[in-house]
Amino acid sequence: MRETASEIREMPVTAVRASRITDALMPWAKTYGIAIGMALFLTAIAASGTEVFSLPARFLYWASLMVGGTFIAHGVSFVMDRIMPGRGSNLLRILIHLALIIVPITVMVWIANAALGSIPLHPKYLLYLVGPVAPICVAMTTLYCLANRTPMQSHAHAVSDEVAADAGVFRQRLPFKFRHADIYALSAEDHYLRVHTSAGQTLILMRLYDAIRELDGIEGSQTHRSWWVAKDAIEDVIKDNGRVTFRLKGEVNAPVSCSFQKALKSDGWL
Repeated sequence: MRETASEIREMPVTAVRASRITDALMPWAKTYGIAIGMALFLTAIAASGTEVFSLPARFLYWASLMVGGTFIAHGVSFVMDRIMPGRGSNLLRILIHLALIIVPITVMVWIANAALGSIPLHPKYLLYLVGPVAPICVAMTTLYCLANRTPMQSHAHAVSDEVAADAGVFRQRLPFKFRHADIYALSAEDHYLRVHTSAGQTLILMRLYDAIRELDGIEGSQTHRSWWVAKDAIEDVIKDNGRVTFRLKGEVNAPVSCSFQKALKSDGWL
């Protein structure tokens, strides 16, 4: 028997709420896990003369700086994604990101050290702190990029135009388990992209706009500012009080915002 619209809306909440919460927290756990890992390392080697602190105080010092620095890096990434979305190579973006985070993180360390009485709160000490801060910023950025890297193709194994047109380039970014699965939808979550497939769901570090450009070979459309849907994945169209939702294969519900409804109607989706 066909479920009612209200029952369908309830299914994700009751059946996969815990899974979605866990998946949403995973990128943050990974990022701040790297920060705590670096704090443990710097605590163990008593970096930058912190051997004068007790072990718990030393760890608290480094953990605070690493978490604070990561928070600043997230803020810079957020601003960059809105000022220069999709512009420049990955290497160029990383270098710009590094240049932008070093100054505020150095200021944060300067204030923290001044609060502890290690150095006077005088601007001349800022330049002195850039030396130890910059290598740590480079190390943290490198670790973050390695932890979130996506498979890249070498020039020797470049795909043909025919494969690229069939979303082959995008599929190479997915974990092996998902590369040959049917792609149902994409949904954006912060800097990550959730890929809904016939083999389940996976997260990759990518912007929705860039992914859509690599999916030209699959008939689909953006239905919401943070959703793209493959036409063949639609099982039902749910309309309730002016709201439109696509019910997809795999028990996925994709929202359709008002701004996209007119275009979808003209294309025969609604």
